[in-house]
Amino acid sequence: MRWLAIAVLAACGHAAPPPGPTPGTTHVVADAGVADTGPVGLESHLDELAKRSTQLYKDLARALDEANGDCAAATSKIDALVTTYADVTAANARVLHAGHDRVKQLKAALAPYEDELDAAAKKIVESPTMRACSQDAGFAKVMDRLVGE
Repeated sequence: MRWLAIAVLAACGHAAPPPGPTPGTTHVVADAGVADTGPVGLESHLDELAKRSTQLYKDLARALDEANGDCAAATSKIDALVTTYADVTAANARVLHAGHDRVKQLKAALAPYEDELDAAAKKIVESPTMRACSQDAGFAKVMDRLVGE
């Protein structure tokens, strides 16, 4: 799946290491970025997460197409997607950090959307706007925010 290459931008796909004791203490401090009580949001509804993730990629492809090489316009459109899909980005990150089994479950939930994701990923990768703006600092920053960095 080509969309997976885009998702890799968000995280390496390995489970987060378990938290260890904080230096100078004997107790473990939970990582604030990873839920330790199991799924709490959209990540607990993988079918919905898959549907919304697919829509995010379709909307990103559309935004890049509509910007037509204008980096400022693309940055503005993608910034709006960052807000619209903040829950999707966060949920995907939590799934990636939950470990291999949860990632496999998400991949299974995404399977019905494979053709749509592949088409969107192709449009994104081949987008003239992506090529024109890849070195633009504002564009790069908003893309990082979109993928959860």
